[in-house]
Amino acid sequence: MSDDTDPLNILIVGAGIGGLTAAVGLRAEGHKVTLFERSQLAQETGAAIHLAPNCHGLLKRFSIEPASFGANPLQGIAEYDGLGNLVKDIDLRGAGGMWQHPWVLSHRVSLHNELKRVATSEEGKGTPAVLKVASRVASVDPEMATVTLEDGTIYTGDLVLGADGVSSVTRRCISGDTIKPFGSGSSAFRFLIPRETVLNNPSTAHLATSPQLDGVMTLWYGRDRRLVMYPCVNNTMLNFVAIHPSATSASKTESKSTWSEEGSKSTLLEVFKDFGPVVQDLLSLVDNSGLRLWTLLDMDQLPNWVTGKLALLGDAAHPFLPHQGQGGGIAIEDAASLVALLRAGTPRSEIKDRLALYQDIRMQRAHKVQADTRRAGEDIVDDDQRAVFNVIEFNIYNFTHDEWHNTTHRLNKWLWERNDPSYYRQPSVFGPMPGPRQDSIGRPVDAINGTFKTTSIRFKTSSTYLQTLFPTPAFRFARPGTIVEATFQVNEVDNLPWLGGGGYHFAGLWIHGVQYTKKDGSPLFGSYLPILFEDLADPIVSGRDELGMPKLFADIVGNKQEKSLEIVVSWRGAEFIRLKLDNLHPAPTATDAEKTGPPPSPLAAPPPPDDGQFVYRYVPAVGKPGTPDAEYPVFLPHKGSTTPRVVDMTLASSEASLTFQAGDRTSLPTLHHVSAALAEIPIYGIVKATLELGHGVENLSHAQRIE
Repeated sequence: MSDDTDPLNILIVGAGIGGLTAAVGLRAEGHKVTLFERSQLAQETGAAIHLAPNCHGLLKRFSIEPASFGANPLQGIAEYDGLGNLVKDIDLRGAGGMWQHPWVLSHRVSLHNELKRVATSEEGKGTPAVLKVASRVASVDPEMATVTLEDGTIYTGDLVLGADGVSSVTRRCISGDTIKPFGSGSSAFRFLIPRETVLNNPSTAHLATSPQLDGVMTLWYGRDRRLVMYPCVNNTMLNFVAIHPSATSASKTESKSTWSEEGSKSTLLEVFKDFGPVVQDLLSLVDNSGLRLWTLLDMDQLPNWVTGKLALLGDAAHPFLPHQGQGGGIAIEDAASLVALLRAGTPRSEIKDRLALYQDIRMQRAHKVQADTRRAGEDIVDDDQRAVFNVIEFNIYNFTHDEWHNTTHRLNKWLWERNDPSYYRQPSVFGPMPGPRQDSIGRPVDAINGTFKTTSIRFKTSSTYLQTLFPTPAFRFARPGTIVEATFQVNEVDNLPWLGGGGYHFAGLWIHGVQYTKKDGSPLFGSYLPILFEDLADPIVSGRDELGMPKLFADIVGNKQEKSLEIVVSWRGAEFIRLKLDNLHPAPTATDAEKTGPPPSPLAAPPPPDDGQFVYRYVPAVGKPGTPDAEYPVFLPHKGSTTPRVVDMTLASSEASLTFQAGDRTSLPTLHHVSAALAEIPIYGIVKATLELGHGVENLSHAQRIE
């Protein structure tokens, strides 16, 4: 390995949630990581934190399992007005099916301690990160990537990450003193009360019992103040955030972080004196020793998060108000993005460019969530005020995002643009190509008597990953959620007239529930085919030239036993896909299947229509790498085929598996990039697996250009 791609020496200023998440991921990539924390114990303060699906999945990717340290799923939301009248009661137990990772509520200190443990432990991949506590940073040189401590000690690395929170020192290297935090006009009391204490109080016990037994967040709204309560630590502790105008508490004491026993509790009760008796009784249970007050700070948007070899993340780049619980989540997303951009083998010559790409990837999303959070926290002026903020749209935007997939895809595109692209060549100068749609002089060819054996495994998977395979933003999933379905299918076709009565195999990935929005705004619905493998050159050539099909060569071999079938997709002996169908038996009728299937969720949107199949055509321009002569989407509607497909027999498998395996440049020199992308596809469960036998092989001549 050359010096330019040796593991990086990364300096992280700040060991909060964002900084430690970055350290966990970067050490696993083999980099040397040093964290500088101003406090003595590097102890995260606060009470609890939302870990919504968008950040929960990222933590799990880094081997952080929130359930292991007491995080519990959010099961519902109950909203009351200040007097205690129920306004809204939302049951979220059925909504988790939209997201592959649950929305959980965690004790903040437990999360911080686990991040610190994984970052610095001798266990795990890479060299443990070095955590230097009581190390206050005085200055940073972004060009030289040096960090100078207040005691004069200087550390030099390959890059510096500024994760030092709202009172950031590293931010001054980018904005100077022109942009800095300011009081938002609101403050927040934060405290914990044992759930048992609430249960033992007759006037509050109902708030901690069924149906609010586990995982329910409760909110009380006043005109300019609100109280939020939700459980953590396996539902044994109740976390409280009491947001109010700063002026109502600032004049009561000189302290902004800790309170005297008499002043703190009395002021808290005074601030919320106009709320109903239940709130008063709850607040009377507060233990003064754990009561804290924070001034909620806000900040104007920075024009840049990056300069030289320094990049900001978390509150250093974008302080968050607490109204939607996304401050920690967005910091974790920032960290994941940086890890995805700084993978093992990152050349030092690309550090500045990759940090600039990080800003380009992250800034718009972080600032949008930040702005939406401000809107969610606006005071209630009249009944219409809260209707302005659409919580459902906010949650869809937040929760259906996976920053690891997003950044990895953006990095790949960036790398592809920097390197010479690959060409797809075709011998079009020889005139019409004999194939499944025409003979050598262009006359149509049908395969009515052609036979097929179709092996299909339909499975649940991640939309946040599969959407990175969409060729343009006009493609998207037709309904929200991060769980979708796809099918990997292998076909053996035979008795084809255009192959002299012979046949071949093809195998591909069909992504279901896809919508394409045309330029006039009208939608098309169907399944998208990003890759198709075939084991014969002739159909590859004709399918590419005439249909724009994304075809590549592979060996496809099946082994059929009495009640089982195994198919391997490989290249010169290097296997990268395997399908297994065991316990094959006659498929149940549709009526029987409907009786045994689960009822549809009342929260789920109806499935989108499936009108056909999408592919995307790309024709490179000669002598202009990266420039297409033509690129456009193609649609193959189900209606319009000239050859009917007739299924004579269907067998179903009750024990099926699908395995994707990544190859390297040696074993799969022309397919390693494809196999690596397929190997990233998560399989959450098999929906169905079948083997169909029949006759009638369509020639796909009804394919049409969409625009």
